[in-house]
Amino acid sequence: MENESLRDRTYQEIYNGDYLDNSQYMVVAVSLGVVHSLMEIFYIWVGCTPMIFINIISILIYVVSAMLIAKGRHLVTVWIMESEISWHVIFACMFMGLACGYHLWLFGTLSSVFLPFFIPNLSKRPKKQIGIYSLTIILGFELLVYLDRHGFLPTQFRADEQLASVLYYVNAALGFISIMIYTAIYNQRMTMKNKALQYVAEHDALTEIYNRYKIQNILEAEISRKVEGFGGKLSIAILDVDFFKKINDTYGHLAGDAVLKEITGCFRKYQENGLLYGRWGGEEFLLISPELISYDEFGKMLEEIRKCIESCEFTVGGQTIKATASIGAAAYESGLDLDKFLQIADDRLYRAKESGRNKVILD
Repeated sequence: MENESLRDRTYQEIYNGDYLDNSQYMVVAVSLGVVHSLMEIFYIWVGCTPMIFINIISILIYVVSAMLIAKGRHLVTVWIMESEISWHVIFACMFMGLACGYHLWLFGTLSSVFLPFFIPNLSKRPKKQIGIYSLTIILGFELLVYLDRHGFLPTQFRADEQLASVLYYVNAALGFISIMIYTAIYNQRMTMKNKALQYVAEHDALTEIYNRYKIQNILEAEISRKVEGFGGKLSIAILDVDFFKKINDTYGHLAGDAVLKEITGCFRKYQENGLLYGRWGGEEFLLISPELISYDEFGKMLEEIRKCIESCEFTVGGQTIKATASIGAAAYESGLDLDKFLQIADDRLYRAKESGRNKVILD
């Protein structure tokens, strides 16, 4: 049972909530360091001695944070910076009062902490940490407001009404701007991750061309357009590498993989002409004709592809390998569904292989 537990744990998909890249973390640390440097000038100007010394510590924290980010210690740095903001808010409210609006920073802090909670596959530990810290921020905000309204904050410096009003608007703006920035960064990163996931879902890992799922969806969409009376000409072909098992058995599976990857180069020559293609499975590929060419023209394109494959020499481990391919094609006719359309091409592929291989069968 213990071994099974360890084995299961190996396959769990874990994500720690890190959603910024190194440069973005560095920008955050440097920006906050600059903001606190400007605040130091302000604290000196208003003569709030406690905040002068507290803010010096804050500036040093961001210097250390930048050094940790440079070493790749992102998550540790995040918690350090988040904690610094929270404690700075508490001390600023204590020594300058809530009228200055420092407690509004907590809105931006909450957004930066809570947004990663929704990252897919976030592991339990960081999710629990995010939940606890978010709740702490909310309770901290409520507590500061309560203590201030009941005169329990040990405020030692009270800014005059005009200055406090200006500070309140500035801090409110900073709070909202930080929410906008964090949300924008989060959405950008999630968009990038979603694109990466979509690419993986639609592309074959070996050849990096469309996989069966994607190329079949494309073909289904093209058939639907034809049924609805839209779209141009539609033809397909199924290409199978001849004696592929023999290649694997003789030269090894790495050699077979190399052959499959090189063959896609013969397809890519026609990509700009509108040819669509994907790995159908194993050593088979599905090709969808450009919609502006006739079936006969597509047949000529397939013959050129066949010759391209035949002329290629694949060098693997110092050994030269040659390969050929058999191709069966079909033109769309009214009334054909996906399965029947593919079956016609597959039957012709079978005939190409049975009649000597290394040929294109169009009818």
